Amino acid sequence: MRRKIVCIIILIFLFVLFLIFLHPKEKEYYVREVISPTEFILDNGEIFKVKGLESFDPYFSSRNKELASKLNLSEEEAFVTGNLGKYWARNILEGRKINIYGSEIIYHKFNYRSIFMNSPYCIKDGRFVNSKASEKVIKTVKRTNYRILNLETDKVYPISPDFIPENYIVIKGGYKKKKKKHTEKKTEHTTTIELKDFKLLLTDFTQKLKPDRKCSSNICKEILSNINQAQSSIDIAIYGYSSVPAIEQAIKNAQQRGVKIRLVHDMDSKGNNIYENTLNLAKLIQNTQSDRNSKEASFIMHNKFYIFDNKTVITGSANLSHTDMSGYNSNAVVVINSEEAANIYRREFEQMYEGRFHSVKTSMNKTSNIYFSPQDKTITNGVLPLIKGAKNYIYIPAFIVIENRIIEELISAKKRGIDVRIIADALNASAGHSRVKDLRENGVPVKIENYAGKMHSKTMIIDDKYLLLGSMNFSYSGENRNDENFIILANPEAAKFYKSFFLYLWDKIPDKWLKYYPKAEGLDSVGSCSDGIDNDYDGLIDSADEGCATHVDKWSVDNCLSTSLFHNARSTSKYAT
Repeated sequence: MRRKIVCIIILIFLFVLFLIFLHPKEKEYYVREVISPTEFILDNGEIFKVKGLESFDPYFSSRNKELASKLNLSEEEAFVTGNLGKYWARNILEGRKINIYGSEIIYHKFNYRSIFMNSPYCIKDGRFVNSKASEKVIKTVKRTNYRILNLETDKVYPISPDFIPENYIVIKGGYKKKKKKHTEKKTEHTTTIELKDFKLLLTDFTQKLKPDRKCSSNICKEILSNINQAQSSIDIAIYGYSSVPAIEQAIKNAQQRGVKIRLVHDMDSKGNNIYENTLNLAKLIQNTQSDRNSKEASFIMHNKFYIFDNKTVITGSANLSHTDMSGYNSNAVVVINSEEAANIYRREFEQMYEGRFHSVKTSMNKTSNIYFSPQDKTITNGVLPLIKGAKNYIYIPAFIVIENRIIEELISAKKRGIDVRIIADALNASAGHSRVKDLRENGVPVKIENYAGKMHSKTMIIDDKYLLLGSMNFSYSGENRNDENFIILANPEAAKFYKSFFLYLWDKIPDKWLKYYPKAEGLDSVGSCSDGIDNDYDGLIDSADEGCATHVDKWSVDNCLSTSLFHNARSTSKYAT
């Protein structure tokens, strides 16, 4: 009897093991790129395909031709529908975390297959699954004069299998040109000041409504000039890299003439960076290090500094990205020609190059006005004492201001009669972590920028005495987690210069944004409806978003599509920049 019981238990155990072995394991990924509603590239480079369901491709293909024939559509109509389906899927999945369970995709506890089958774009056995929704889309596609907009040349072409540019969007054709209204001349502010010990460079995002990949800003030109002039060494610590061809070529040329170049950059535990071209730059430079294997894998290496020939340092808020280097975003950078400063930065660089990041680093500088996070406790030791000691004003143009003690001290400063003003980035101002409401309710005036580019500076100006700037956002992570650098310049001339620039930006932003929250795109944002890019990261260029369609200067997208098919709640940025 006992033997029988033991045998039964063993058999049950083996059966359970067998079931566990057969049961598909759940795996977590990020969707790097959506090809179509049924096909996407994962963060490991693999292509995942939804089994048993189809959709039109966002390009001309033999499969499109075959499906179009079954559904009584032209090849061009199938192409347009495929592109709309791609945009729909991008809104849901691109850049988001998913769980793959066998052949199923789960995101935010929702089953993607079920959602896709209820969409207008799902095809099974040669028929649309949701016929009513699909019928509406197809009617819109048939009656709309769609065209191809080449985003590189801004030229519009008929939809044709013979010519589809690489960088394109599908737009509604036949727009009417608006009569030009008399407009006032753009006012500009000087963005560069060169002093005895350093040079201060700012970018005016009110003048640049569309980014490009040209090295067109004063910041980029300064970096480029120093790369070209470097004789022996260049050390680069950057959050990430997106394509700036002039910078890349200058690095190649420098290496060819014998300059030793080293790179430190951010990378998550899976080997990814916020900017896709970072790894390409790392391959080019070869002498590289990242924080991928650091103790705190979720923290970021957020620095943006360069050391040239151990005598010149360039640092500030500007990433080596096309949006920052073209002047599209508002940034502040300082150029310091000092061997002492270069040595301080080099010691910090060496720690990271040796693989020591975040809490593993030790303080390399205890006497200077240069701070490194997290080891130097920048906010505690550098920022808060100056806020507490302010006598006249505190002006802050910043990407994020959310650190609790800073918020409390700014409110306290306002109550004791200090002129406190903040210009906040629109994307962050209405995010869940925002403290704008708290500041406003306590009398601190906060203007939210309404330009297509970001307010990306991390800066304070205090009392015509101090200018504070660097890579560190005014947040808990900025002080305690991420690798950052920050400088306090006790220079009245620099402080006055930036104060003037701050007030210039303040006047450029309408007073209504002292009370309300402009969207980071759409009708509220200057130029965003016609800049040809996706400012709110929802997978569509802004001209395709709800509200922009009727206000686009150069082209428009059908209102029906933008409201019923495309609109998605504006997402907040997942990354510190």
